[in-house]
Amino acid sequence: MAHYNKGANAERELLKLVWDKGFVVARTAGSGKNPLPMPDLIVMGKGRSIIIEAKAWRANNLTIIGEKMGELFKWRDVAGAEVYIAWKYPNKGWFFIRPETFRKAKNYSISIAEAQRHGLLLDVLLGEQRQLPLQ
Repeated sequence: MAHYNKGANAERELLKLVWDKGFVVARTAGSGKNPLPMPDLIVMGKGRSIIIEAKAWRANNLTIIGEKMGELFKWRDVAGAEVYIAWKYPNKGWFFIRPETFRKAKNYSISIAEAQRHGLLLDVLLGEQRQLPLQ
């Protein structure tokens, strides 16, 4: 139950952060237990639709099960939505990573170093700030 609470709390935190930036956002509670493909957050506003799978994870690598990533792609394809994996890493904050950035085998994985290098910060994702190119 503690793992669920950690994830749910991270989703609620992200919901409030996005809402405070002027977007509407809905959390699909129990998204991992629903038989239909459901992302954690559905974000809309300013002409955009964004689907977010949120993860709060302290490890050197984050892995998303192939079937779950396929469900996110279904949302992308049917709704024309942008898809991001939001990884909250302790003491480093949130990184928003496009699925295409993940290494794909049976499942999808990315290291924290790659997430920091290729992921977007929230203000960049929502168009409030530009990200400097990597040197």
